[in-house]
Amino acid sequence: MIDDHLKETDLWKQKARAFVTRSHHHLWGKNNEDPQVFLFHQDLTNQFVKQMHLGWNKHGQERTLEKWGLDVTAKNHPLPGKLFLPPGIVVPYIVEKKLISVFIHPLDPSAATFLVPGSEEDSLLLGDPKAPIKTVEGLFEGLHLFQEENKFRCIRIRPRLRGLLV
Repeated sequence: MIDDHLKETDLWKQKARAFVTRSHHHLWGKNNEDPQVFLFHQDLTNQFVKQMHLGWNKHGQERTLEKWGLDVTAKNHPLPGKLFLPPGIVVPYIVEKKLISVFIHPLDPSAATFLVPGSEEDSLLLGDPKAPIKTVEGLFEGLHLFQEENKFRCIRIRPRLRGLLV
């Protein structure tokens, strides 16, 4: 596990699943034109976006670390007590129906991706790991490649990350 802030795994998974589900519904609800256009410009089809359970966090949200199962006493925590979930496209990393990690990417393809604290992995491995593996750094480049070539190769996405604990 990459995150030393995680204290209660089950609580984190519950909160993260709820956040991912809510974000997915927001993407397909009202006032969603900007994120849908953004995903269209990344050459992602609506079917693929739904299959990957991508979502939209319209407004930044501040949450209490404890309520997310995160350790408020972690030594390297900049400001104890708060977690900020920035606005952007929510990309869950789900393996065999298990939520592993949650990434949030702003509506700027060149910007860095936020990894939600408590996530188990800082990269995504999509497809059959027995297939030839191609590694890419761009989150949306990797998603597009997986959309187009998932039958032929496995895609490892190592997004450029930024931290955003508040």
